[in-house]
Formats: sequence, C-alpha cells, structure tokens
Amino acid sequence: MDRSIHLNPTMAVVAACATAMLAGCGGSGSSGSPSSSASQMPSSLSGTVAAGNAVANANIQIIDANGKALNATADSSGNYTAPLSGLTTPLLIVANDPAGMQPALYSVLAALPTGSAPAVVNVTTLTSALSALLTASGNPVDLAQSGSLSSHVTPSAVDSAGATLNAALKDILSQNGLNAASFNAVASPFGANHTGQDAVIDSVQMVPAPAGGFKLVSAGDPSVAIALNSSATPGAPLAALPVPANFLASATALLGQCIGGASASCAQTFDSSYLENGHTTFLGAHPEMAASGITLGYPTTLKFLSANGAQKALVAFPFTRSDGTAGAFVTVAQQTGSGSWNIVGNQQPFDVRITSMLERRQFVDTDDAPYSRYDAGLLVDIPVGGVNPANLASVAVSGPGINGTAYLLPSAATGSGEFAFSSHPLTAPPTGGLLSQSNTALYRWSWQSLPGATGTYSPGADSLGFNTPAPIDTSSVPMYATYNVTFYDSTGAQIGQPISVTNPSPVMAAANGAGVTWQTLSSATIQSFLTPGGAASGAATQVSAAWSASFGQIADAAPLVTSLEASAFPGTGAASTTIVDGWWTGSAGRAASGQYSATATAGVNSSGNAECSGCQFPALTPGGARIVSLDWTTMTHAHYYNIWKVYE
Repeated sequence: MDRSIHLNPTMAVVAACATAMLAGCGGSGSSGSPSSSASQMPSSLSGTVAAGNAVANANIQIIDANGKALNATADSSGNYTAPLSGLTTPLLIVANDPAGMQPALYSVLAALPTGSAPAVVNVTTLTSALSALLTASGNPVDLAQSGSLSSHVTPSAVDSAGATLNAALKDILSQNGLNAASFNAVASPFGANHTGQDAVIDSVQMVPAPAGGFKLVSAGDPSVAIALNSSATPGAPLAALPVPANFLASATALLGQCIGGASASCAQTFDSSYLENGHTTFLGAHPEMAASGITLGYPTTLKFLSANGAQKALVAFPFTRSDGTAGAFVTVAQQTGSGSWNIVGNQQPFDVRITSMLERRQFVDTDDAPYSRYDAGLLVDIPVGGVNPANLASVAVSGPGINGTAYLLPSAATGSGEFAFSSHPLTAPPTGGLLSQSNTALYRWSWQSLPGATGTYSPGADSLGFNTPAPIDTSSVPMYATYNVTFYDSTGAQIGQPISVTNPSPVMAAANGAGVTWQTLSSATIQSFLTPGGAASGAATQVSAAWSASFGQIADAAPLVTSLEASAFPGTGAASTTIVDGWWTGSAGRAASGQYSATATAGVNSSGNAECSGCQFPALTPGGARIVSLDWTTMTHAHYYNIWKVYE
C-alpha cells in the first residue's frame, strides 16, 4: 500500500537553514531585500533544466510579480541564461520540454542575491517539488495565477519549503556526496551528468497524490511518499537507492551502440532469456527503435525488484527521433552474476500493457453538461493479432482497483484494433465470439464532477463492465501494482498460462484532474463537429480540430498533445450501427503561441493503419453521439485524455 506521510521535524536541517540564509537551504537565493546598489545586483539568471535527463532546448518562461513575462531557450545540455532587466521579484520560472516527453518543470526566485554574478535558478524535478510545497493544493502551476507569486513566494516561505525538501532527501543527498544542511536545489550549480545533484534528481519522481496535488517518491522505496503542499513539515527521509543512481550507464551506452547498428553491443545489452510482450527480440517488442536517427536518453528507474535472488529494476528509457519528436519504452533490467547490468524484458509471453489513465470528460449538449467530470483508472491495451493468439476471443483481468474480474472482448467498432471492455459485468469467459459494444479499453475506478457541474454521476448497469460501482480509495492501490491476465478462446477454454502484468505508471485518482493544465478546444471545432447542424455535422472522412495550450500567464503551459481521436456513433435512423473511430498521431513540437491543430481520418487506428477504405464518420443525427479527444502519454506511459462529447 502507498503510505503517504507527513514529515517529522529534522531540527538539524531547520536550524542550519535558519542560520545559513545566504546559503539558502530553501532556495530563495537571498533571505532579504536586494541591495540598493545596481552594481551589486545580478543582471541575469542562469541554471540547468533537468528531470532524469537534461531537457534539451527547453522553452523557458520567466514570470515576475507584476505578470511581466520573458522567454528564453536552453541549450542542448539544458543550460540557459536570461536577462533580468525590467523584472520584479519574486519570479516563477517554467520550463517546457519542446519534445513533450517531460512534464512542465517549475522553479522560483523569492529575491535577488547580492553580487554581480548571474543568479542561479535551476529548473528540475526538485525545484518543482519545492514550488509545490509553496501551495495549498500541491500544484506548482497555481503560482502562475495573478497575485499568487507575491503572496506565496517569500524568502521565508521558500527557505521553509527547502528545509522540508532537504529533510526528505537527506539519505539520498548523503548517498551522492551532498549535505542536507547546505544543499540548495534552486541555486546550486550542476551539470546533468547523473552524478551528485543530478543523481539525486534521478532518484526521485513527482507523482500524483490520491487526494490531488503531488507527492515525492524514491525509486528506493516508492511505497513511501511525502506530500508536496504547504502543510508538509520536515522529517523522515525517503529511501536511498540500493545501487548508485548511474548503475545503468554502461548498459545504456551499449544499447545506444546497438540501436546505432553495432551488433556486438547488442549481444552484451540483452540477456539470452530476453522476452518482452511476447517478443524475443528488442526490435520486435519496440519496432519504433528501428528508425534511423534515434537518440537514446538515460533511463528513469521506477522501482527495484528482486526475483530468484537477482536484483532487477523497472525502468523507462526516453528517446528522440530524427525529427525531434519524443517517445519512451518501459522494460526490465537485471544485474548479472558479474555485477554488470543487462536488459531482460518483462518476461510476458503475450502483448498486454496496463497503465494508469486520467481523463476530463466535458459534455457539450445541455442535458449531459451537468455530468461533466474527471475520471481515472486504468488503460488495458491488448492489440488484436500480432503476437497475441489468432484464436483469442476474451481476456480476464483482475487486480488492485478492479471490481472482481473484468473482461475484454474484440471491439465491434471500425478503426479500433484493440480489445475493449464488456459493457456488462461477466462472471465467466463468454462463448460464441461475443464482441464488445463499449468501444473502450479504459477501466474507471474514480470520478469527480468538474467545477460548476451540478449533476451526480453514477455508472449505469450497462457500464459496470468497465466501471467500479462507486469510486474507490486509490490510496489502497499500490504503486506499480501487478495484475493477473488470462486469455480464452471462443469456447471459453484457457489459452496458455495466466500472466502477471505490472503497471509502470503512477496510480491516479479523479482528484488529480484539478492539477492538470488541460488544453482548450476551439469554439469553432465544437460548433462545427460537435453541434447538431454545424458545418461538419454531416458524414465526413476527416475532422479537423484546433486547440490552445495557454493557461493563466503561461502561453504554452498544457502538455503537448500526441494524438487526436474522433469517434462517431450512428443515430437511431442510420443504415449502419457501426461506431467509426479515426486518429491522428504525431507531434509537430512545441508552438510558442500555444495554438495547435490536427486532422483525424475516419477508419485510421491509433497505429496509423486504415481499417476501412473510404469510410466516413456518420452524421450527427438524433440518437447519435460524437467525441473529440486530445491525448498524450508520459514517459512512464500514463495516458491522459481531454474529451469533448455530444449526444444528439
């Protein structure tokens, strides 16, 4: 069970921060007002943007106490410099990954330090945690709201937050040659080289907390967390890793050489027993890595495992394609008898991926708008065909957060290509080749009304196959939970042995929706495709959508969308009853304006394959429905869906 705890006082750290204000344990950079002499004041900011890896070419926005904003760009090593002229402290610094793989990172500067040297303000996972500690909600983006900086980012508040953070990191800091009494996550210069301060960053993750906001966990023991909000107090430290943070340096280098075509390196990289999602070869499991020009990043360690006396680790490898777009794959590494590490894979004989998901569902029609809500739960991704048995007719899934056993069946929808949950609960594997009418691979265990929504949602009997009867307490679901999966044929006979599938992404609750910076779909898209009688409400082969990523004073704040899904349900008088999906996948990278658009094609599935020729989204007619969903995926494969839906 995930045991989020408040910290107990660590007096040595607090006392050191109280007496060493210029060292700035809290990261304010200064404990008092800047000098009145301009010659003694820094004229620029500089720092490093990093979260497991340097965030190359990060887009940086600096927002001052008066709402004035200045933009800068980091270099390929994540280092940046920006002028301070015309800015008034306190400052909020926001860094976005142009490839969209890392979430937005935050940092603060309460007051300028004395001296003419550039003020060092790093923007990392640690400074994001510190920024979250300044807010009641635990969400650092709240600091971008008008007036928040002056009231929340004071030298004393930042120093206190820094003391709390340092107390939590005490053992991890010590493991990497740093002292909690003097460490300054904001102002200590460092290079993104997986040692020292960067190794501390590599050791931890900010993940959603069950009640909303965020918490900080260590890969050394992710079941224990500290809450990141202004109510947290200094205390017991997170666990240090059982090995140095750069334990996969050699294996990562060999994998990079292997991807680049050095076959000798491949033999050293992969264990002879390698098996991943039914594939015995790396490129079979991860075909996207066969593309030319792939640049491999350093992996994020999620959890250490022990199996048959061997030390293993669940890890996520980021990579960048030649066109600048990003991706990631999750796998398992193991320590060999010689002490080195190689990649062994998840040892699953079939292709099943279970990850966390969070969605915002907004209903456009008047009748359903009161039931707009956040939903959270699991995505169970099981492709039809491929390495999965040709006679696969149903799949049973059970485990933490699932009500009993849930069943997935081949979807009746065109353009899906995946198994979907049965609409109604099943007590046994179905026979006779039953198809799913739900068109969803999402299992929902938590929901919460959107602000202003007045309706009370309760799953109907026809949706309990993919919903729990009532919201669960997600704190009862452990991080990186394991699920039992069993395959059956159309006679109900079991295929092979049950398999265990680990969720590599953090557990999410509906309350976490309030902490996400969601995109805004354009009114033109809503009026055209999602409104009866709209310009695009008739049958169509494509749908175009436009959206904004702006939030508060941040021009491009929302996560980078990597897929657009459109779905249409025929009306009661339609000749066909087939649901038609259509997808666009990809990313053109970050737009400084925060304005984006894409086009989804009917019958094209999420893999980019056309499942029908010349098919159309059915017209929006009485009894029918349409959906537009803006989707993105994190490095650990957590899925987010920003959905607009209309019932006619």
